[in-house]
Amino acid sequence: MQNGPTNGGLGVEFGNGMVAVGGSGGGGGRGKRKAALEEVSLDKAMQQKQRRIIKTRESAARSRERKRAYIGGLESLVTQLEEENARILKEEAELKKARYKQLMENLIPVTEKRRPPRVLRRACSMIW
Repeated sequence: MQNGPTNGGLGVEFGNGMVAVGGSGGGGGRGKRKAALEEVSLDKAMQQKQRRIIKTRESAARSRERKRAYIGGLESLVTQLEEENARILKEEAELKKARYKQLMENLIPVTEKRRPPRVLRRACSMIW
């Protein structure tokens, strides 16, 4: 326990941040002591609220940073996969072209054979 001079003469300050405020003695000051304790409690509540707000902001900042790192990783992966996809498509086109060329070289040229002219024949309409 510490004495009043450290907290501006308000009363007794405890190690956990609570301050006990004493009256002028005699018990005749109704409500003043309670009002002073409420003010100190409100101050403590405000400090806790501020700490909670700060913690929340820090947590949100860490979360945003993690999200940025994750998105950066995804973007680099997308770039890498797009490059790989373009390379594979180019390779596929080259292979198709080579295959077509090979088929054209090995293909036996098919030309229409002309039918021989029809030979005129006598119809067997008579018996010999």
